Amino acid sequence: MNRSSESRSHENVSAESSEINRVAVKPPPFWRNKPNLWFFQLEAQFDIANITQDQTKYNIVLSALDEHILDFIEDILSNSPTENKYIALKFALLSRLTDSEEAKLKKLLGDLQLGDCHPSNLLRQMKSLAGSKISEEFLKTLWYKRLPQQV
Repeated sequence: MNRSSESRSHENVSAESSEINRVAVKPPPFWRNKPNLWFFQLEAQFDIANITQDQTKYNIVLSALDEHILDFIEDILSNSPTENKYIALKFALLSRLTDSEEAKLKKLLGDLQLGDCHPSNLLRQMKSLAGSKISEEFLKTLWYKRLPQQV
């Protein structure tokens, strides 16, 4: 094989590879209750597929959203920026669909109960809500108070 045919062959492989990358990412359905975890998973798929183009990421996210989620971001879609569209879309989804720090604290202090959960699951939920805002000692005290007398 001469150099020009090797070069064309390499270009064909590159073109086929990028085509495969475009169809290789199939985002899971959007997780309304945990959009931050959904983005972690999706961005791992972007890394695996070597997707770095902003417009491609934007289109993949958009294709995974249902009508109810699109309602939350209609203004962003109608007036999307010309650059960093993916970042703008991600920021809009995260800021509009995740609880504020105040709401998380309220849920942690009053609404979250053991119910049918295992005690370890309750503690995990409480840690997730608390983030780094509350000391481990205080968190364990709250957790202990929510346990039934016979555990």
